[in-house]
Amino acid sequence: MKFTNAGEIDQIILRIEQGLEEHAQWVKLWHSKAICNLAFPESYLDSGAATNCEFSDWFQSQKSSEWLHQLDHDSITAVHKTMHDEAAILSRKIMSSEKVKEQDYYQFMNSEWSFSHQLQALKDKVSRLQISFDPLTGIFNRQAMMPILLQEHAYLVRDKKTCCLAMADLDHFKKVNDTHGHPAGDVVLKSVAEFFRTNLRPYDALFRYGGEEFLFCLPNTDLKSAAKLLNRLRVDLNKRPIRIKDNTVLTISISIGITQMLSGKPVDESIDNADVALYEAKKAGRNRVSEFMP
Repeated sequence: MKFTNAGEIDQIILRIEQGLEEHAQWVKLWHSKAICNLAFPESYLDSGAATNCEFSDWFQSQKSSEWLHQLDHDSITAVHKTMHDEAAILSRKIMSSEKVKEQDYYQFMNSEWSFSHQLQALKDKVSRLQISFDPLTGIFNRQAMMPILLQEHAYLVRDKKTCCLAMADLDHFKKVNDTHGHPAGDVVLKSVAEFFRTNLRPYDALFRYGGEEFLFCLPNTDLKSAAKLLNRLRVDLNKRPIRIKDNTVLTISISIGITQMLSGKPVDESIDNADVALYEAKKAGRNRVSEFMP
């Protein structure tokens, strides 16, 4: 998974938090059984105990995901298995009234601490990615924009492929705020961002550039194809009613300026060219797509 919105990060963080809670409950139950000399569940005694928990199933399903670095996955998986293996050995000894060495118990607790620590560190690492997303719309913010655009520009130079940038602005958005209030304006911004996010291609990138402005990065796309794609989305957005407070429904139009990203030109210049094309779209009457003409 490559994160494209804040909601995806929230879901990953929630699942890690659930894993930490499940782990804490597992440790609590293990100690209660050990201290009170009660029978351990079969799942605690199994040599494959590490695969019996829900977190393990989910974590293994994430192995190839882009958000999870291979080193993180391998290290956490290994210490998780070690912890359960050591717990199973200790559990069997306790149930057979065999003496447990202090060193073996400490070794198990060290594995338990290491697993908790690594999982918490992973949660913190994922949480830090949230600074790349706009808190209102959940899409990439301006802080995340330049690193992504520079990377696409590097691909452009290396692979001799095409890439387009587009600057979009909601038409007469100030009127929405003035007439219906800023909370209604926020509803519109969130709705528009979600519409574009779910209707763009998986490899496209969408940014909240500022205010009611959005910037699109469309890799492997020439100017003609970009205009066709964004014109279709522009028309579809205009047909999509947005419900705000008191069941009021608004129809939103958008103006878009497109430019081709060039290998011999800096990214900043391409952004400026998209902005020039956007100005031309507004000047021509809004609710249209305009291509940058050098």
